[in-house]
Amino acid sequence: MTPKNKFLPTFVTVIVLIFLFACSSKKGVTRIDNLTIENQVLAIDTFSAFPPEIDGCSCYFSNNALELKKGQYIYIDDYAQTSFLKINGILTKFTQIDFKEIDSLKRIAKYKNDNYKMIIQTKDGIQNGDETWLKTGTIKLTDENGKTITTTFYGECGC
Repeated sequence: MTPKNKFLPTFVTVIVLIFLFACSSKKGVTRIDNLTIENQVLAIDTFSAFPPEIDGCSCYFSNNALELKKGQYIYIDDYAQTSFLKINGILTKFTQIDFKEIDSLKRIAKYKNDNYKMIIQTKDGIQNGDETWLKTGTIKLTDENGKTITTTFYGECGC
C-alpha cells in the first residue's frame, strides 16, 4: 500500500463519523438529567372510572358515540371548577379559569394546571334522558412547551 492509500481508510472513517454526528440533532433526544423529554407525543387517552372528585352532576365526553355507550371517556368535569383529561396515560386534573357563553347553544371554557392549558368548546345537542343533554365540540390541549393537540368529542352533561 502506498502512503496515500494507507490514509484513505482512516479518512473515510473520520468522514463517516463526522457525517453521523452532524446529522444528529436535538430533536427526539431524551434528556434524563433534568427530566424533560423533547418531542414527546401529546396524546389524549380514554378512561372508564370517574375520579372521586366527580360526584353528582357532570359532563363526560368520549371520542365518539360508540365509546360513550361503552363508558370510555376522554374528559369529565363536575359542572363547576374541576375537570379531568387523560393525557399520555395519566388522569390529569384541571381548574377552570374562564367560561363564556357564546350564544344559547355554544360555550367556551378554559382550564389550566401547572403543565397544561385546555380549551373546551361545546355545542348543545338534544335532550337524551330525563336530566341529560348531548354535547359535541372540541378539546384543545397545549403543554408548557407549546405543543398542541385538538380533538373532537361526543358526550353528555347532566345529573
